[in-house]
Amino acid sequence: MLLKKLFIISALLLLVGNSSAQQGVYIPTGATVWLSGNTNVGIFSDMTNNGSLGSNPNSFFYFLSKLWTNGNGATLPDESADGSSGTGGTFVFSNITQQKIFGGYSFITKAGPSFPNLQLNNISGLLLDDLSDLKIRNNLHFASGHIYLNGWNLQVGDKSPGTITGYSDKQYVVTGSGIAGGLLYRAAINNAAGKVVFPIGTDEYSYAPAAVLITGAKDMIGARVYDSVFTVAAGGAAYRDSFVNKTWNIRREDNSGGEVDVILQHMDASELPAYASSRDSSFITRFVAGVWDQLPVISNKPLAGTLTTSPMLAPATMHLRHFDALGSSEFFAKTALIGSVKPVTFLNFEAFRIAPVMVQLDWTTLREVRNMAFEVERRYEREEAFQKIGVVLTKAVNGNSSVPLSYTWHDPNDYDDWTYYRIKAIGLNGKVVYSEVRAVPPFVQINVFPNPNNGTFKVQLRGIRGAMLLQMHDVWSQVMRQYEVKSDMDIDIRDLPSGVYFLVIYNKDTMKLAYTCKVIVAR
Repeated sequence: MLLKKLFIISALLLLVGNSSAQQGVYIPTGATVWLSGNTNVGIFSDMTNNGSLGSNPNSFFYFLSKLWTNGNGATLPDESADGSSGTGGTFVFSNITQQKIFGGYSFITKAGPSFPNLQLNNISGLLLDDLSDLKIRNNLHFASGHIYLNGWNLQVGDKSPGTITGYSDKQYVVTGSGIAGGLLYRAAINNAAGKVVFPIGTDEYSYAPAAVLITGAKDMIGARVYDSVFTVAAGGAAYRDSFVNKTWNIRREDNSGGEVDVILQHMDASELPAYASSRDSSFITRFVAGVWDQLPVISNKPLAGTLTTSPMLAPATMHLRHFDALGSSEFFAKTALIGSVKPVTFLNFEAFRIAPVMVQLDWTTLREVRNMAFEVERRYEREEAFQKIGVVLTKAVNGNSSVPLSYTWHDPNDYDDWTYYRIKAIGLNGKVVYSEVRAVPPFVQINVFPNPNNGTFKVQLRGIRGAMLLQMHDVWSQVMRQYEVKSDMDIDIRDLPSGVYFLVIYNKDTMKLAYTCKVIVAR
């Protein structure tokens, strides 16, 4: 913009009575400085305003130093009769190093100075100084950089919500990553205001704006966002999966009632793994009655993020949810905890016999989403249905895990045929998912007793599946007897003379040797 007038004031000292000299530009109590229309002023020194710094529309005050301080009795009036309902000039904060502002406003008492319009043109940003909130009556414009709340509050709007322009995922209000902190407030919001956007994020790289559309009387609405989603919203353990890693806190100062549409947007990079895989089934969840609520039906599907005034640098996703009413302080998050989300993704499952009477089952989960427990199910070869034989509780904290977790179960099993196993995962939402089925063969064992004997003995078979051929050979390998066996069998060779024989068992179908032993007949 071409400047018709530019007054460069490197050091301006205004003194009243016996006031001591101030470093930089100082407006003392009782003094008035006024910027007329089309006036452009540049200040290269720190600014202290204890008096009145007024401005007309189309005037620009360029603050190019590091620290701006408004005293408790300071004012920044506009051209209106009451000094606050007009347009006023624009105060531009511009530098290449971070600037600080002590706004002098108190959000709690609703008293103190406020700027008519403020523009930020500083890639290093503007930091709210300690013990002071900041109020902008009309317009906040982002040309570049971020406003850091630093634990304090920023109010935009007075008798109306005002406007915020120029925001995007490159420049916005940083509320901080911790649970506690300041909020961005918009004043006098009602249905006539339409959709009101809160361009906020947790840090310089994590834009997570909110927006509201409300009915009812005018209300002051505040919003902040912080990292992580906790079991009790503002505390407890952090969920490690199935959420966007953000929690939004929205407050209503006047509690005027009325229905509210809440819109939340996040950068896709903030998604935890299980959430990312189920984004199309995700929704805004509200912390109510001590838990994060769930939606059986999603009325509004997620869309590409549009809460920006310029193209986004990275992908973002936006959700909307309608509420009949909101309380004075509500917590919201985004989750995919609905019936279509599997409680478990199995990485592997193995079952194997470790002893004649014991089978070991090992399984590992890749991730778990609100998982409750596992049921171990077994089916014997001659049974038609699986039966539950045990329960293993999840190791995942609150049922959620984004890292592999391993489990083991031992089943006393001496079944002499094949056994089949599977794992059933049960989610807190009632969703069930099964592992693959694993088959475990019997423990193959053949016993001949008594041995030596008088020509009668028993052959005990364990783990034999299918028909087998049992032959009795003499010492010259002649087959003296042959039997087909499928289970335990009593053998009688008393008609054969005493001596040494060889018992040989073959698989009937393949004629592969399965077992051989020496049998001594002595009378």
